[in-house]
Amino acid sequence: NWRPARLIGELRAEKGVLVPDQKDSHYGKQLVRAERRFNSLKIPKKLQATLPFRSKEKFQPKKKKTALSRKAAIVSSEREKEVNSLLSRLYTIRKEKARVRKESSERKKKVKEVQDRFIQEKRDAHRKEAKKNRYIKEGQKDAKKRKAMMMN
Repeated sequence: NWRPARLIGELRAEKGVLVPDQKDSHYGKQLVRAERRFNSLKIPKKLQATLPFRSKEKFQPKKKKTALSRKAAIVSSEREKEVNSLLSRLYTIRKEKARVRKESSERKKKVKEVQDRFIQEKRDAHRKEAKKNRYIKEGQKDAKKRKAMMMN
């Protein structure tokens, strides 16, 4: 009389024993993620023209600024003006340095290209000469072989 072993769940249910609660088995703090925002879908004009009316995108004109917001001007203090002028000067200096750096790197690139081209031309000439000499020697060997074969 073979009888299968009972499952742990069955034994626990029969004896009324709860499942052991282990602290490290609990899930940690659940993350709250920000809702993802996707860019609006861009539909080509030609495709849009072929769509039925209800599938077409409904264009709403952009709202214009109110008269009050157009009239309201931002008044900055002396301190803010000084800070802004200093920042603009710093940005100008940074741009100028970047421009100078770029020009110098372009000059260096041109010089390097000229040097590389010169070296490559030398290499190509040397390879060509080496090939020429190798083919001459091979031709001479073949000629000797043919001559030796004719003698026999």
